[in-house]
This record gives sequence, C-alpha cells and structure tokens, in this order.
Amino acid sequence: MTFQIKNPLNWLGVAVLTALAMLGNYYSIEIFFGIDFLFGSIFVFLIVYCYGIKPGLAASVLAGAATYFLWNHLFGLVILTAESLSVYLLYRKYRVNVAIMDGLFWLFIGIPLVFWFYFGFLDMDLLDTAIVSLKYMVNGIFNCLVFSILYLMYQQYVLKKARPKRFQELLFITFTSVFLIPTVFLLVYEGNKEYRGELDNISQSASLKTQMIKSSLTNWESTHRASLNTLRLYITSSSNMDSHLRELGRTMPYVQDIYVFNQRKDLNHIYSETSNLPFYDVKFLKLSELYPYVTDVYFNHFTREQMTSIVVPIHEKSYTGFAVATYRMKDLLVLLNNMKPTENIEVSLYNEHELSMFRIGQLKNNQFVRTDDYSKPFIMQPLEDTGSNKISMWKQSYLAEVAEVPAIPWRPMTTVKVEPYQNALYASYTRLLGIVLMIIGFSIAIAYYLSSVLVRSIRQLSNITEQLSASKLTHHKASWPKTSITEVSRLIRSFEQLITDFNRVMQELRQKQKKLEYFAHFDVLTNMHNRYSFTEQLEKELRLATQFDRSVAIMFCDLDRFKLINDSLGHDTGDELLKELADTIRRVCGERAILCRHGGDEFLIALPNSGAEERNLEDISAQLLEEMAKPILIGDNEVSVTCSIGISLFPQHAETIDDLISTADIAMYSAKEKGKNTYEFFTPELNNNLARRVAIEKELQRALELNEFTLYYQPQVSLETMKITGLEALIRWYNPNLGHVSPGEFIPVAEETGIVRKLGEWVIDQAARDLKGLMESGIHDINVAVNISIKQFYHESLPEFILSKLQEHGVPSSLFKIEITESVVIDHFDLVLNQLHTLKEAGIQVALDDFGTGFSSLNYLKILPIDIVKIDRSFIKDILSNEQDAAIVQAIIQIADSKNLTVIAEGVETAEHTSFLQSVGCPQAQGYVFSRPQPIEQLLGRLLPLQEAAK
Repeated sequence: MTFQIKNPLNWLGVAVLTALAMLGNYYSIEIFFGIDFLFGSIFVFLIVYCYGIKPGLAASVLAGAATYFLWNHLFGLVILTAESLSVYLLYRKYRVNVAIMDGLFWLFIGIPLVFWFYFGFLDMDLLDTAIVSLKYMVNGIFNCLVFSILYLMYQQYVLKKARPKRFQELLFITFTSVFLIPTVFLLVYEGNKEYRGELDNISQSASLKTQMIKSSLTNWESTHRASLNTLRLYITSSSNMDSHLRELGRTMPYVQDIYVFNQRKDLNHIYSETSNLPFYDVKFLKLSELYPYVTDVYFNHFTREQMTSIVVPIHEKSYTGFAVATYRMKDLLVLLNNMKPTENIEVSLYNEHELSMFRIGQLKNNQFVRTDDYSKPFIMQPLEDTGSNKISMWKQSYLAEVAEVPAIPWRPMTTVKVEPYQNALYASYTRLLGIVLMIIGFSIAIAYYLSSVLVRSIRQLSNITEQLSASKLTHHKASWPKTSITEVSRLIRSFEQLITDFNRVMQELRQKQKKLEYFAHFDVLTNMHNRYSFTEQLEKELRLATQFDRSVAIMFCDLDRFKLINDSLGHDTGDELLKELADTIRRVCGERAILCRHGGDEFLIALPNSGAEERNLEDISAQLLEEMAKPILIGDNEVSVTCSIGISLFPQHAETIDDLISTADIAMYSAKEKGKNTYEFFTPELNNNLARRVAIEKELQRALELNEFTLYYQPQVSLETMKITGLEALIRWYNPNLGHVSPGEFIPVAEETGIVRKLGEWVIDQAARDLKGLMESGIHDINVAVNISIKQFYHESLPEFILSKLQEHGVPSSLFKIEITESVVIDHFDLVLNQLHTLKEAGIQVALDDFGTGFSSLNYLKILPIDIVKIDRSFIKDILSNEQDAAIVQAIIQIADSKNLTVIAEGVETAEHTSFLQSVGCPQAQGYVFSRPQPIEQLLGRLLPLQEAAK
C-alpha cells in the first residue's frame, strides 16, 4: 500500500499505532527472572501492511528503541527492525502467511543473531541464550498470529476497505488460532506455575533456615547462661572456682574466655581457651542489670575478630559481680551455616552497610518493587551494572530473611542464591518452549495443508455447481461426483476434529482452573475463611473433638474504633488495615487455627486441641491484644486500633456452632464494657448481664422524660485552707424497675445508643441551675465541673449550647468547668481541640481528668488549652507504700506548677493521703476523706454555715 502523505487520517493512524507499538514494548510482561514478552511488533506489522514499509520501519525503530529502557542495550531495536523488514520482503515475494514468514525469519536469521549477541557479545551462558532465543521466536510467531486477526478487523472497521479475502488465508488463520492460542495460554499458565513453585522453594529454604537459626541460638543462649549461673556456687572458694572454670571451658562449646569480675569491674578469675591475649571490654558490664543478657557484637582489639558474650550478674551475700563468657562470631556463624539446609544458603550477620550495596525489594505481580522493610523476606539485587541485562542481574540476586531472636541483640541473616533456582526454571522452560515450538510448527503445517485441501475441494464443488446449472438447462440429470461429497465430508470432519481438539484443550484448562475454586471459600481481602468455609472446617473439628474428648475454643474479635478510621481515612485505608491485622492474627494464632472474617471488623478464631486450654488461650489473647495495638503505617498515616475478644469453649459453654459463636459474642461485648482492649471468657452470668444491659437500654429511653436522673456533687478542697473550692457534678439514676443503676453501667449504654448527648445536655442545664442556686444562697466563690463525653463533641454546637445555658441561668462562665479524659483527646484530637479553644476563650476552665493513664500526657500539657490537671486515683491509692507512684505524683505536681496549672488529686480517702499531698505541695484534692457525693440540698446545709462563719 502506498502511504498518502497529504491524508491526515493516515498520519493519525500511523501515530496512534506507533504509540501503541512503543507502549507494547516498554510495558512488557515479565514472566520470570528477566524473561519478558513484548507486543509492539503487532502494531508495527499493522503499519507496514496498512500504510507501507517506510512508516513501518520508522515505527519499528521507535518501538525498538523503547526496549533500551528494559534491557540497557539496543539489540532489541536491531532484531525487531530486522524482523519487520524481513517478513515484509518475504511476504511480497512468496505471498505466504505472515506467521510462516516470521517463523522462517527466526529460524534462519533471528536465532543466529540472538546467539551471536547474547552468547558472544554479552557472554551469557548457553542455557540462558537458548531460552532467550526460544522466547524471541515464540513471542514473534504469536504476535504475527494476533496481527493476522487484527489486520482483517482494522481493514474493515478502521480503514473501511473490506477487500475480498482469500478463503485459504482465512482458513489458515482460523486453524492456527485454534491450535496456537490455547497453546500459548497453557505456556504462560504452566510457566507461571513453575515460577511460583521455584519462588516458594526459595522462600521455604530461607524460612526453614531462619527457624533453625532461631532455635539454635535460643538453645545456645539458654544452656550457656545456665552453665555460667553455676559459678555463683563456687564464688567463695578460689581453688574450686578455677577448677570449675576449666570444667566449664571444656564443656561449653565455642566459648573462648570466661571471666569473673567483681562489682568494681575488677577481674577476679579467668579461663582462656587459647591463653593468648585474653580480652574483654568491661564497658559491657551493666551494674543496673539484674538478669543475664547477651551483648552486641564487638571487636577484640588484639585479634581483630568479631566477638559477642553472655553476661550473668552474680548477686550473693558475700559477693556481687559478673560471670562473662566470650565467643567468636565466626564460630557461631560456622555453627549456623552447618545446620541443614546448607545448599545455596549462607548465614551472616545483618549489616546495613553491606545491604546498601544492593537494591532491596520484593516481588509484586512478578515485578521487582523497592522496599525498606526488612521484617519480611526480601530480594537483594546488586547495584552495579551486570552486563546490561536482567538475566545477569537475577543471577547475582539473593532472597534474604533476617532472624529476630529474643534476648539476642545481634541479628543473623539468611541469604539464598537465586541462580540455581533460576537455572532450574530456565531448563524446564527451555524444554517447554521447545515443545511449544514443535506444536506451533506442526500446527502451521497441518493448518496450511488442510486449508489447501479444503480450498481445492471447494473449488471442485464450485465447478460441480456450474455443471449442475448446465444440466438443468439441458434437462439432464445432475451427477454429483463422489469425490465432491468426500471433500465436503472431510471438511465437516476436519472442523469437527478441530472443535474436538479445542474442547479437549479447554477441558484441560477448566480442570486446572478448578483449583481456583479454593479461593471461593476465602475472604478476598484477608485470605481468611468466609463464614461458609469456616462453618465447614469447624464442623470437622467439633466432630474430632467429640470423638477424642477434646476442647475447641472460639474467639470472637471485634475491632475497637475501626468505623472511625474507615470514615475518616477512607475505605482503602481501612482495607489495608484489615489486611495487616489479618496477617497479625495469622502470625499469633499459628497454623492450626481456623480463621474467619465474620463481618466488616469482626474475626472468628477457632483453636482446636491443645490451643483450647484456658492458660494457652490467655497467653494467645494477651499476645494478640499486644500485637494488634501496635501502630501500623498505611500510606502517610500511622493507624492503630485495639480489639475486644470474647472466648467460648466447646463443649463447656456450648455444643453447636451457632451457640459457640453466640456465647463468644456475648463475652466479647462484656470485654467491651470493661473498657475494650481486653479479653473475656464466657460465663453463665454474662447471659444475666446481657439481659440487664437490654433492660437498661430499654429503661434509658424514657428515663429523661420521667425525670429519673439526679445530680450529686463531690467537693474539691484546697489543701492549704481546707476550704471547698469547687464541686464535681456526678449523675445518678434510680429506676423503679432496676433500682439504683451505677454510671458505670448506664453511661456506656447511653454512649452506644446515642442518648448520651441528650443526657449530657441535661447535666449541663441542671448543673448551671444548681450553680445559680448556690449564688442566690450567697455562695459566689465555688465553681462547678461537669464531665463531657466524646459523643457531645461530635456536634460542634457544644460550646454554643454550654454558653447559652450559662446565659439562660445567669451564671458567669468563670464559675463553670468542664472535664475531659485523655482518651477523648487521643481519638479525636482536631475535633476536640477547636471546641476547647472556643470554650477557653469564653472563660470556661478546662480540666484534664484521669491524668497519667493515657499515652501522651505530657505532650497534651503543652498543646491543650487546659487549666487544671486531675491526678488519677490509681496513683493516689498506693502513694504511701509505692515509691514509684509517689515519685510520679510529685513529678506531675512539679510539671503542672511550672506551666501554671492547678492540680487536683482524685481518690483521697485517708488523712495520711492528705498529709502526704500537703507535704509535696499539691494545691487541691477530692475524695471520700472530705466528702462523698451528695445532692445539692445536703451540700447547701454544709456550705451555708461555713459562709456565715466567713462573714
């Protein structure tokens, strides 16, 4: 075809196809270890056959140049341009299908060029060159087949030039497509399966070695520590000590020297394996350590060897000091390297400097992605140029895993060479590609033969129809040749055979795809069992537990505050958080646990057999709470959540799956009521608690309307004058059906049901009304404090409501205080901070309640607009017997005083508490020693005489 220069549509078509060709080469599909497939030649051939050779060659040069960014050399430009030109010239001369011409090009020109460049110029191995050559050929023939199909469509629907097609060519394309498309699909599928298998082999080797390292080092540390601990028995006898040291030196493998230092770090006893220049740096002796420990790696200044040591503090009546055993790191590394598996695996010390000489990353969708996370297995690729090709880069790569061993500060690192696995995969794939090429050649030959035979038969059939028409005209009876009927039958049988072959291939694919049904039983996001699969697995475990008289535990985990994270940071962040938490649950609970994502933020964990013992369950639950509470970095956000866990046991608590889940759910809600971030075992009493909770929720709906709430006030006293300076408003509820209900029972229910907002508004209104009553009685120097829930902050009209109520009752804002807890601030910082500033500017004092029990108390003293710090009662309770609590209280008072903040100590119950707080300079206090909470009427009877006496 001649390219029409002045036609803008031609230019547009060439430009679009050229861009697609460049993208098809640049965004290659890497199948494994540097072997990638390109698809740019499909669009280059479209340009050549639709617009001419000149724009086609230009497009081929541009598309070939894109491969430089993949392979760091221009051979792709040369070979792909040569392919386009050669196939075009062969087609013009012989008019044979492009797939056949492409196969001939690769067989006689392309593969020799690939061997010359890769084997001769780049000095690659014969195996690597062979697989690259076969990959080029399969890739090229497949692209030509796809081009043949697209070419027909492009001519008809884009160029609008539906020229007559040769029937033989159409049949050839049809036959080859039926054979080759499933074949190439199988090639990619099987190859990717083998690739995944080799990656799993590498990872399993590294993980197995790492587990062996952890076990060996843990055993080394514990046994040698125990041996050193026996020295305390001989510390008073010098001769016995020396002989015991020699005995230990002979029995403790890999030990170099054993030292005994006194508490002044003077050397008292020594054993040296070599007796040559014994050395130990006493800076590793820590007088503050009470328990044995392993030191970090250090250098022996005499031998210039890396060393480590085990230090065991000795605390006896007559002697205080240290027993120290030293070891050469190279001996320990030899020990670790000799443990199986040893083939292609090396153990060394984790060294950030050495890692800086590698590119560190992980494989995601077969692509190498850079990462700085060393907590998971990672790939190490050399930084320097390795012959400008990905294959050589992978040959010098390693899969590494860092072992974290408890009580040992230095970290061994396991590295597995990728090259042996790469070579094995290349050898397997070379055979596979060879078989595929044989199938391709056979398919092309069969397709060409069949198309020729069928066209010949159809041509003969056409001649027969002409004879039939003539016979009709001459009134002669038509005589169909037997050969014609045979050819038509052969045509039908050929199509039937092709369809049969195609169905057979697809059936094989469907059989392999059945393996994917496994994922239908799992939650896509967390890779945990879904409810259906969890029920199936649990039924099996319950049958086994019944048969062998064993227990099964069900743990119901519900995430605390997950909805807030989902709503504030988005569902994508929530999904990533769920993935990380699922991995945490899987890691903590072990392989035997049956894990299920039960709902949006709910998980079910079934622990069969030994894992169901209560002591083990407590350990697992505690570890799970600890691990899940750790902050997780997701994107630019550091997110942390806690969870509440309910535990039910089979058959003790329930005997059916539904009842087990139900009882675990009840226990989980009990854990939430206890403050969240804890676990609770189911007990029969919890059913009663649930019934009472339902009753509280029901009665709470109408308690405000029936005026069942009252306010009690607890005085806050100046420890200098012993006069009442303020009152804290505390809500009380008496219900005719439930009796007295404690705030600890109904306030959590009010927060969950949303009633807490109306309840809080009633408290603010009633407290302002009572404060007005105090002022009308002549008491003008006592302020009133109310507690504010986070639910009230959700509505940004809170400051406006408080100020309107103070104005309604004629109460000055200087006599009104609000109290908030640290948890309110931590969970909703920005929301709370803006409203606190508004209240502060209006003259209302802000008190930080339960100070010292949160995570960032001191930081909030600096950034929050607070006036008062209330020390939590947990620090006051044991202040006379616990030196640490006393020191914390004194520190809080000093820090608050330096920031001009008032301190109020809560929970003061004895005169001794009062005296101590006075001695350390605490300004104010409240507690039962001064007064229990009382109605305002009773307090007026106490305050009015004091007011008259003051006058």
